[in-house]
Amino acid sequence: MRALEIAEKYNVLVYRKNRSPHLSLRFNGVDFHIDTTPSKGFNLITHAHSDHYGQRNLENQSAIASFETAKILEVVTGKRFYGRKIEVGDKFKLNGVKIETYPTGHMHGSTAFYLKDAEVLITGDVKDWRNLPECRILITEATYGSPSYVFEDEIDKLLRVAREKVFLGAYPIGKAQRVAEILYKEGYDFTAEEKIRKICEALEIDVGDHGACIISPKNLKEGYILTAQRFYRHPRIVISDHVDYRGLISMIEHCNAEHVIFYHGRPSRSLIKDLACRKVSCSTIEDVDIFLE
Repeated sequence: MRALEIAEKYNVLVYRKNRSPHLSLRFNGVDFHIDTTPSKGFNLITHAHSDHYGQRNLENQSAIASFETAKILEVVTGKRFYGRKIEVGDKFKLNGVKIETYPTGHMHGSTAFYLKDAEVLITGDVKDWRNLPECRILITEATYGSPSYVFEDEIDKLLRVAREKVFLGAYPIGKAQRVAEILYKEGYDFTAEEKIRKICEALEIDVGDHGACIISPKNLKEGYILTAQRFYRHPRIVISDHVDYRGLISMIEHCNAEHVIFYHGRPSRSLIKDLACRKVSCSTIEDVDIFLE
């Protein structure tokens, strides 16, 4: 479904800003920009990963992010976040448009934004969809949008190897903090490289000085990579901050969405076909063919 068709059916204009990633939408004359560069209107920042452009919105007073997202952005950049900070779960209005927020479990502070009157749900990346509301349009990810990606987190394997002084390669923002919390909860000694330690401390996660060491994958020379991706050369432990293929379908069914727009990641033909069998239409970011400044 193209952008004009979406506008005609749902009374929501979905568009792309020239030279900017991701999507924007207009409802009741108000513009909302999703994980993209600053522009007139409101920038909704779903979480603190760099490819969702929170760092580009630090000085944008019209940016909206959770307290935890803002805190992580400030620690990583050493700069202040000037936008509006919210608690995940808050309800508020932006120029008369009712907004509700929900957790997605992707990382600390990750936030889904629900435009209630438009019945549009914007999730960002998702690990846990169980608290999300029903919607007509779901704007979401497809990181593991292929049926070849069906997996379970290997927590037991993580704990087994963490008994030794091994190196654990985890993305410094998000996954590293999840791993740290798992190890701390289970009573394991562990430490972390400086960047990861600083983020953990900002989020009040205790990090020790010995034991297994959590480091960035780019610094991993020996040990284990914690990911569901398959392109790394190191031994792998499946720990993902995203839903797998089954989870994507379950989320879409849970939200009872009529139309899905995949704005981050690419859905496979199999996913598109599976959704069609469920009478759910979908678009990708390439289908959004209206460009505005």
